[in-house]
Amino acid sequence: MKITRCLLDIHNNSRCGKATVAACVRAQGKKHLWDGRPAPACDTIVIHYISAVRTAPRRPFALAPILKIFCDFGVSSHYLIRRNGAVLRLVPEEKKAWHAGGSIMPGPDKRTAVNNFSIGIELVATPCSGFTQKQYSACAHLCRDIEKRHGKKFNYVGHEDIAGKTAKRLGLRKDVKGDPGPLFDWTLFKKLLRR
Repeated sequence: MKITRCLLDIHNNSRCGKATVAACVRAQGKKHLWDGRPAPACDTIVIHYISAVRTAPRRPFALAPILKIFCDFGVSSHYLIRRNGAVLRLVPEEKKAWHAGGSIMPGPDKRTAVNNFSIGIELVATPCSGFTQKQYSACAHLCRDIEKRHGKKFNYVGHEDIAGKTAKRLGLRKDVKGDPGPLFDWTLFKKLLRR
């Protein structure tokens, strides 16, 4: 599987709006948009979606404005899957990306701070666009590859499952996340994942 390196750090000269990712990260006073992991073991993959529908409504799926969102908000994810199924690595897997925010795993697990033990995957989509077949295929292939490299099966959750009403009620966060939302076909994804 081809994974294109596009790290959210001061060495990335990809366009990020009118500047580069490197310049945007430096403007935040950082060298990269990730932390070290408190423990190296990961066992969870969190599925998200992202688009530039609010900041660039005529180009909601364009890469540059999406990278700008990561930089402007100081957030990150390990992978980004574009509409055509292309996979970009944004954060090294051994590092902690800033994708889950205040979060708690569904019961009976109930671990908090999900960033510490998870890998985040963003699919380029809007709340009403749905996801492409190429994205489902690429996401399943990437997840199988992650499981193979780590030598174990992973838990799969949506951002909404860990950063929803329960996380807000417990005071872990102020807002409720709804991605990947009702248009993400978990049945299809899991069928492709186990193929």
